[in-house]
Amino acid sequence: MLTGKVSIEELQLTSEHEHEILILIRDIRQVFEDHFDRTWMAMVIDGLPFDFRTIREIRELVSITAFHPGDERAIQAGVTELESFILHVRRYLLPVIKERLGVSWLLPHRRVQDKTQYLLRRLVVYAFPYNLEKLTFLTARLKSRLYFLYPEL
Repeated sequence: MLTGKVSIEELQLTSEHEHEILILIRDIRQVFEDHFDRTWMAMVIDGLPFDFRTIREIRELVSITAFHPGDERAIQAGVTELESFILHVRRYLLPVIKERLGVSWLLPHRRVQDKTQYLLRRLVVYAFPYNLEKLTFLTARLKSRLYFLYPEL
């Protein structure tokens, strides 16, 4: 094979990897929108030390539904911001999420009084670490697939 030419097998492999990247973005979209891009989350993350550009970049990443030439840079930027978001949430929010959601017994004066709200928030607290780990896993897979397909990034 001559240099500069691409074989059909290489094109198919690239196409398969691009399809896998789109599937991972779809999975990240589902987890992010279902568990992190919510009104209650905006109240809880208020005051965390990250730029609000982070959320915008993540939303742009999860809005990708088709892979076009040049999208790899946008995906890389989204992955970087997603990693930053995960790091800050893990470091600054996870240890105090019960207090922030008002379900901690350590602060009875700040506890939610409505029984339904209390129960819903407790469920969020229990599921939060799992959802964060799921988002972390999917982000790592997306990053590895992206760098496998585009090692020059």
